[in-house]
Amino acid sequence: MEKQNSVAKVLRVIGFVIMIGGFFIALSLGSRASEMGQNWELTLPALFSSFVTGMLFIGFSEVIALLQKIHLQLHQDGTRATDSSGNEHEVEQPVKLQEQKEWYPSPQDFEDIQELYHEQNVTKIEASPFEDYCVVQIDGKDHIEVVELGGFKPKKVSAASKPELVNNIQKWFNNLPPS
Repeated sequence: MEKQNSVAKVLRVIGFVIMIGGFFIALSLGSRASEMGQNWELTLPALFSSFVTGMLFIGFSEVIALLQKIHLQLHQDGTRATDSSGNEHEVEQPVKLQEQKEWYPSPQDFEDIQELYHEQNVTKIEASPFEDYCVVQIDGKDHIEVVELGGFKPKKVSAASKPELVNNIQKWFNNLPPS
């Protein structure tokens, strides 16, 4: 069962009330202004403004609901949640190997990595002991590549950008028993 955000529910209801109420108010406003029938010069702008305002409220409720869903997905298993202290240097520093928790990439992560290396024959994808970092071994190459999965799409990590992390992952991979 998914926990829903009460603010999102309230905003959605407010949006529908504005749209429905605005419809009836615009029709009554247009019919009162003219004895000859409906005055569309008053009715149409009122209809449009109530529709736009209602849709804004509904849109904000959707954004809040999606953010709630993302929050729940990130925190349903404590391994994906990270402490954001605001200090980038602390985030970039990898923790020692023995302190790492075991994690597993999702099937979508494997597909995304395969797509990243679409022109090459990937022989092995292995989750490193560092969360959100995988090792990719390509057929015909002696070295491995490190891929970060923490963003929207996987990206290759070079030894120049994160030398300590890449070095630690290479040492770990070289000590793995052959499969």
